[in-house]
Amino acid sequence: MINAVLLSLVPWMQVSRSRSLLLTVKPAVFAIAIGMGILLHLILLAFNTLTVHSLSVVSGGSKSVFANKENARAVVVVASQKTLPVMVAVVEQLGRAFGEPGLLILPCVASHIIQIVIDSFIVNLWLRKDQLSAKIKES
Repeated sequence: MINAVLLSLVPWMQVSRSRSLLLTVKPAVFAIAIGMGILLHLILLAFNTLTVHSLSVVSGGSKSVFANKENARAVVVVASQKTLPVMVAVVEQLGRAFGEPGLLILPCVASHIIQIVIDSFIVNLWLRKDQLSAKIKES
């Protein structure tokens, strides 16, 4: 619990350092950065879905651990998410090479939140599909 709280303070500190610059960010530029974050996440979801399916075929077909629907879904979602602490660590290591770290963290925070929302929709879709399949089997 304490670890999560401390990790969440890192982006807050980075953004707070650049508070005066935050107001100069054009909404269109910010929207493009968020769009790129969404695109990256969708590409990773597609790539990881294909990879898990390929691993399932190569490692034993229906007997593979990757053939289990729940396992495959978990691997796809977890492998597709890029966590905020990792993004912050990368931006911190870059120093000021690509600009003010506090400004660079802002799209990272937004992208992280959007990843969670997208994955929530996907998981909800999977659950509905499973419920529908269960109802059809009962009939």
